[in-house]
Amino acid sequence: MQPNSPELIPDESELVEAREIELPRWVQVPIGVILTLFTLLCGFASAYLFFVPNKKAPVLVFVVGAILLLGCLWVLAKCFRLITGRRHRGGLMSPRALRVVSFFLLVFPVVGLFTGYYRERGAIAIFQAVMYFFGFFGLRALARKRENHEPNQPEQKAE
Repeated sequence: MQPNSPELIPDESELVEAREIELPRWVQVPIGVILTLFTLLCGFASAYLFFVPNKKAPVLVFVVGAILLLGCLWVLAKCFRLITGRRHRGGLMSPRALRVVSFFLLVFPVVGLFTGYYRERGAIAIFQAVMYFFGFFGLRALARKRENHEPNQPEQKAE
């Protein structure tokens, strides 16, 4: 058989577009509610950092508390979208948000090098680093896939 023979080229009816599996609404709503409650608890704990006097590093406590509160607000926005069923640009997170999260997944193992985390935890820490690394590439691929299938872009047809 030749590489370009008609037997090897699949018919358009045989091609099935791979889509992301979406959870049913009866699963999304309880997950959104539970995650909202947990995020509110974390938000209150983060806000508590503003009220605890810290003599050693008051600026650091303020900065860490602000970053944690911003993270909680971001997760609350995602919970709202889970509960209400609103979709935004093809998924719960935009391609840009996926890239930002993937960047942080890559930062964690690098920070572990400088803090001595790998020396303390051993093989478990190395396994975590490898999983963070795979998560980085997975989220980047998902962002690329979503960016290629955005509804406001015209579809590209292969000729």
